[in-house]
Amino acid sequence: MLTANDTDASEQLDLFTMVVLRRRFEAIIREMVNALFKSGRSGVLNTAMDFSCSLTDADFRSVSVALGLPVHVGAIELIPMAVKEKFGEAIRPGDCFVNNSAYHGNTHCGDFTLCVPVFMDDKVVFYCIARAHFGDMGFPTPTTYGPDCRDVYQEGLKLPCLRIQRDYQDVSEVTDICRANIRSPEQFYGDYLACLAAVRTGEKRLKELCGKYDREVVLGFLKKYQDYAETMCVEAISKLPAASISRTVRYDSMLADYPDGIPLTAKLTIEPEAGEIHVDLTDNIDNLPLGINMSESTVLATCRMNVLGQLGPDIPRCAGSFKRVRVTMREGSAVGKPRYPAATSSATTHLCHLLGSHIQALFAELIDGTGSAYGTIGLPGSSSVVSGGDFRYDGRRFVNQVIMGYWGGPALARHDGWLTYGSVSSQGILWQSSVEVVEQQQPILVEALSIREDGGGAGRQQGAPGAYCVFASRENPVTFSLGAAARQFPPLGVRGGEAGAATQLKIRRKDGGEIDLPSTGDVVIAPGEALVSHGPGGGGYGSPLERDPAKVLKDYQEGWISRSRLEKTYGVVLTGQDGTDMVDGPATAARRKQMGAA
Repeated sequence: MLTANDTDASEQLDLFTMVVLRRRFEAIIREMVNALFKSGRSGVLNTAMDFSCSLTDADFRSVSVALGLPVHVGAIELIPMAVKEKFGEAIRPGDCFVNNSAYHGNTHCGDFTLCVPVFMDDKVVFYCIARAHFGDMGFPTPTTYGPDCRDVYQEGLKLPCLRIQRDYQDVSEVTDICRANIRSPEQFYGDYLACLAAVRTGEKRLKELCGKYDREVVLGFLKKYQDYAETMCVEAISKLPAASISRTVRYDSMLADYPDGIPLTAKLTIEPEAGEIHVDLTDNIDNLPLGINMSESTVLATCRMNVLGQLGPDIPRCAGSFKRVRVTMREGSAVGKPRYPAATSSATTHLCHLLGSHIQALFAELIDGTGSAYGTIGLPGSSSVVSGGDFRYDGRRFVNQVIMGYWGGPALARHDGWLTYGSVSSQGILWQSSVEVVEQQQPILVEALSIREDGGGAGRQQGAPGAYCVFASRENPVTFSLGAAARQFPPLGVRGGEAGAATQLKIRRKDGGEIDLPSTGDVVIAPGEALVSHGPGGGGYGSPLERDPAKVLKDYQEGWISRSRLEKTYGVVLTGQDGTDMVDGPATAARRKQMGAA
């Protein structure tokens, strides 16, 4: 009997069967995704799709992460590894394990993760995993982000790799504890069932696949596929120049110990002869008394996915290619493996956003034509967790994260920033909620949702702007749990590009006056009041004076930039009474002449 480590079957596989089996695995993951998406009760699942599904083999090698959020799936193997380490030979068919602990391989406590072992002939052959961001996991306040949490004990309910099903039946003691600690227990249970539908769908389809093609053939394919991914990765790295760069960037500080900002340092080393790229994060500060500490899972996923993003779209994102991205971190670091009881409830955002952008920016600084500027950092006010009692349903409690106006993509070498990029953790995969759906799901009004003028960083390629968004309460108070950043240190540009606009958060009182809000914490919006959010924009790539004047004029005409920026930053002067003609300003003309001479 062959195992996942045997090579006989893989050597006999033809190319046609390889392609068919690869697409079958992707189809299984897609079916898992659809099962969760169509049955999730929370808007953050059935509207924003803030979840991911994946598979590993019995050796914890990920098969495909093509349909998941980068931060969710880039280190998904840590989940079945935790199951095996904790339960060992006690794992049985029909089991399902739940995990939301950053100290047991999970991302952060808001990501409710299920893992099902797939048995064949009394042996585990695969693991099916579904990871979904829940709007509430029993925090002191209704949210699953806690950037202000001082330790793990302020982060609500913990499920440190527990058996939640035995013999395909719920372990009622576990589900009862969840219901008792979560504000909307029926909403929670519906979302749990949606995740369960995903992993059980994957289990069923994998058994059918092995029954049709023979288990040895399928396992042989997986072995060959991992080798193929690794070979592709080595080939791509070998084409890069040998280089090394180390830089420090800053994150908004809310601590007296870091008056000049919280530093984040990364060293990127490209070793083409070894076919390896190394990200060294050891020179970072210790765990902070905040919830923004990263977890091992988010560090690995962020580094792997952002390095591979620079090597081309044809390289499979799986265990084979991950082997060629070496990540060094230390325990007890804010950008590393946390030391208990450090809080990690915002491990998928905040410093995570900055780290991913930083890796891409280091590529840009090393090699012109690669990488990107910095993108959205933190969650704008338009992507807050909202909660309260809904007057339309007799005060029924609700909790949900609204994903709206989550914009601010970084500029790249060859094109402007992607407007709905969101952040480096999601990279455009999260869906943006519509005004109508948000107003239907929560008792709030969306008074405004528009592009923020001059929001994107100026450059040869321009960063995408953030959103201007206004949420108003209706007939009952609504709590907004804020988790913003990029106020002191907005997303930076690269290679001469300028930074994007900084975050702004305000509350508009009944008399129309506006008051600044802190970046994090809870704010109650009473009827007649509104939350006003100006989201951060992505940084620019290259000097603004190198931008095509025709593009600059179009940006102005469409309302993306002001006339002041058009003239002062881009050096383009409008002519004609209607302002539709233009000439290069003196600075642009001189730069163009210099570029031509060069």
